[in-house]
Amino acid sequence: MTITVASGKGGSGKTMVTASLAALLAQEQPVTLLDLDVEEPNLHLFFDLPVRREGPVWSMIPDIDEERCTHCGVCSSICEFNALLVLEEQVLVFPELCKGCRGCAVLCPEGAVGDGRKMIGTLETRQGGAMTLHSGRLRVSETAAPALIRAVKERAGASEPVVICDAPPGTSCSAVEAVRDADFVILVGEATPLGLHDLELMVRTVRQLERPYGVVINKAVPQDRSVHAFCASESIEVLGIIPHSRAIAQACAQGRRIPEALPATYTVFEHILRAALRREVTAV
Repeated sequence: MTITVASGKGGSGKTMVTASLAALLAQEQPVTLLDLDVEEPNLHLFFDLPVRREGPVWSMIPDIDEERCTHCGVCSSICEFNALLVLEEQVLVFPELCKGCRGCAVLCPEGAVGDGRKMIGTLETRQGGAMTLHSGRLRVSETAAPALIRAVKERAGASEPVVICDAPPGTSCSAVEAVRDADFVILVGEATPLGLHDLELMVRTVRQLERPYGVVINKAVPQDRSVHAFCASESIEVLGIIPHSRAIAQACAQGRRIPEALPATYTVFEHILRAALRREVTAV
């Protein structure tokens, strides 16, 4: 089972929730973690795990065989990212725009587009005790985050019973890639106007992807019930409520898992974990 923790807004607390749930589950069984926020991976800060393996990740870029190319323009016409420009006597390739979809190579009638490659980032595997953490780090100036996210997800074996993923924030291509094949999505919503707005966008996204989901309300304050009201109006199950707390913020800043640092919160995270494992969520 794959549980993905996501949020519409950065800073809403999804990495804190991911680390806390993983720490609880690791008390019972081996757990695999995937840090899919490849532009700014930080899940490893909550765990003292040594690096066991690391290596580069490559993406395809077009390699044009000018002797076979007839400059018909098929490759450039199908490229949604304008990574190819066909001129009268040559084809210009812009690697920084290419997303590695291989559409140009598949559709070239002359077979003149080969598979070149570029490094888009690195993979790291950390392991210790019952915990295994796979993460990716996107190379500076690269934009092919979804390709690197797919590479991180491939590190998780199909036989592993539970995989917990920390998704990138927002509703961009990266976030969609992170949640599109999840068995269950935990949406972390922040009890602020901006947090509610972005939570609404993320709810629309997971519904379009037809993923089962539930909401965790973080930084909750008694005087603001806006997120509660939204979930009630949309028949969304609230899996847990984490109060706005200076102690929680301090524990996060120190890289501590919240259920261990603040035992009073243990039951909240335990309920979130059990609800996710049981998939007791609102229908999409």
